[in-house]
Amino acid sequence: MADERAVESAVAQLRAAGERVTPARRAVLEVLAAAEAHLDAERVAGQLEQVHRATVYRTLQSLAELGVISHTHVPDGGTIYHLRGREHAHAHLQCARCQAVVDIPVQWLDPLRARVERETGFLLAPDHAALLGVCADCRAREASMAQ
Repeated sequence: MADERAVESAVAQLRAAGERVTPARRAVLEVLAAAEAHLDAERVAGQLEQVHRATVYRTLQSLAELGVISHTHVPDGGTIYHLRGREHAHAHLQCARCQAVVDIPVQWLDPLRARVERETGFLLAPDHAALLGVCADCRAREASMAQ
C-alpha cells in the first residue's frame, strides 16, 4: 500500500514548482511510495499497465530532474528509483557476484566524503551510484567451496 503522506508531499512539491500533476506522475509516485524493494524503470512500468512504458520512463526522468524522486545507478542493473522523503538518505552497496543491493546509511560514508573533498576539492554524491563489492553470503559460499 502506498504511503499517501509521501505521495501528497511529492504532489505538493510539484505544484509549488508550478508543475502539473498528471495521472502518470501520480501513478509513478504511488508505485514508488508503496515499494518495499529497489525498483528500476521496468519494474515500475510493469506495475502500471494503464500507463505506456515510454511515459513511465519520461515521468521517472522528469521527477528525478525536479528532485521529487532520487535515482541510483547500479552496475548491470540500470537505475533504481526512490521517492524522496519517504526514507532516510541512504547509499547502496551491490554484490558483484549475485547482484544483491544493500542499503546503508549515507552518513557511514561521511568520513570518506570529507576526506575526498578536503584532499581533492571533489564533492562526492555517495547516494547516486552503488559501491561494488562482494556480499557476506557470496564470500561465505566461496570460502566453503575453497575448502
